[in-house]
Amino acid sequence: MARKRYGFNEVRIQRFISEGRGKGTGSHYKPWLTASDVPSLGRVHRVFCTKTGREHHLLSDNEYYAFMLQWWNDDVIDIREQYPLIDRSETLEIAARCGIRHPVDPASGALWVLTTDFLVTQKHAGRHEETVAYTVKQASELNKERTLEKLEIERRFWQRREVPWKIITDQQVKNTFTKNLSWIFGSDGSPMNSNQYLDDADIKNELLGEIQAQSETPIRLVCKKIDHKFGYKSGIALAALRRLLGTKAVHVDLNKRSLQDLPAKSFSIKEVQNDSY
Repeated sequence: MARKRYGFNEVRIQRFISEGRGKGTGSHYKPWLTASDVPSLGRVHRVFCTKTGREHHLLSDNEYYAFMLQWWNDDVIDIREQYPLIDRSETLEIAARCGIRHPVDPASGALWVLTTDFLVTQKHAGRHEETVAYTVKQASELNKERTLEKLEIERRFWQRREVPWKIITDQQVKNTFTKNLSWIFGSDGSPMNSNQYLDDADIKNELLGEIQAQSETPIRLVCKKIDHKFGYKSGIALAALRRLLGTKAVHVDLNKRSLQDLPAKSFSIKEVQNDSY
């Protein structure tokens, strides 16, 4: 759900609906709320994701880290953030059945369009697809009665659709693993989209050779040596390493801290095989 109250009246709600917000899948999906629409209690993130082919709008650090986990999951094929429970007559009816006040805009009195933080599509073992809804909250917020009331509306909305609904808290997403994913992908996804001075396959082969020759050397110094060898400015090979980690062409234990300071032997690379004709 949105992090703070945001100013909405019926005119703005209808404009969002006419813009197709909350519609589409993959690269064509438009989130109900963007980073510029809603005041946030924390940092907002705009992240381009190669899996979905579009920019995602994440309204807090917790949402950002939760998003990283979904991006990393090979079973996930689509991620729709800020997904609207667009039928307010239904959420109002659910609230009434529960004896809960439906959230309204304090200025206009308009019924809020409630949102689910993530609607994720997963494909299991290449067979069937499943949709799972996630809401992301601070664990401390779950002690507040009003928070629980609004979550109950959301839970029942998805229960009616037989869509699994789960709560993710900061205690689950803020850890070394997700911080490493943040380093790999960058706060805006840039390592996956930056200019490549060298073909990543060439960098991969260079890393393979250097890792074998300098197994105890920190990987950042190995990358620096590769930069010097090819005459590029410092950081080019390290950026390539991040891309290779992001595509899982290179492997490392993401539960380890300070990946770039780990010895080269911590990184596993499959040798590139030459095609034979």
